[in-house]
Amino acid sequence: MPADVTGGHRPERHGTGQRTPRMRASDAEREAVVERLSQATAEGRLTLEELADRSEAAFLARHRDDLDRIAADLPQPGQETRQARLTKGPAVFRATTGDVTHESPALGTSGEVEATAVLGDLTLNLAHAQAPPSGELRVTAKAWAGDVKLIVPEGVTVETSGSVRDRTRRRTHDVPPGAPRVHVKGTAYLGEITVVRPRGNRRTTWREWIDEALDTATEFL
Repeated sequence: MPADVTGGHRPERHGTGQRTPRMRASDAEREAVVERLSQATAEGRLTLEELADRSEAAFLARHRDDLDRIAADLPQPGQETRQARLTKGPAVFRATTGDVTHESPALGTSGEVEATAVLGDLTLNLAHAQAPPSGELRVTAKAWAGDVKLIVPEGVTVETSGSVRDRTRRRTHDVPPGAPRVHVKGTAYLGEITVVRPRGNRRTTWREWIDEALDTATEFL
């Protein structure tokens, strides 16, 4: 029997009665879509979480029409777009003598954030925040008799230094190439700085792909 080149999907039928297989995507085409996603994020069209999700899906896409769907709601390359207004300096968030929570913090485009808690608790939910143009975010956190909590979406690489407790428990190989990064540098005194994932059992396409591959490998043991 001839090899199945459709990837398990039913090919389209044309007027002649012939079936046309879906075209396979190349690495260059996947990388081009990820570049479009990064540009759309820089323009404020995608959040950090959406960038991570769609980048994962793009690297796992097998066919061209899969890639087309991932970026279907974004402007085509070459179209004129209104650039996001650039901001100078880091985005600053503070909690003093009280608790403050930002569910969708405005991070601006500098790629830098200052988070400070003094006699209070500060929570920043980055899962729904707009990502900076570079796809990387650098957070300088300070906790003085208070706590700073950063909620980072799945699919984002986390790097920490100083007095920071990383509770994301994300292994390096679980993150797709080109994934957004969050760098957190912290200083704490009688307080705590933590980085966590959103609550719930949210599963990304990358995590599902890895689990499926592990299950398949186990069957041969």
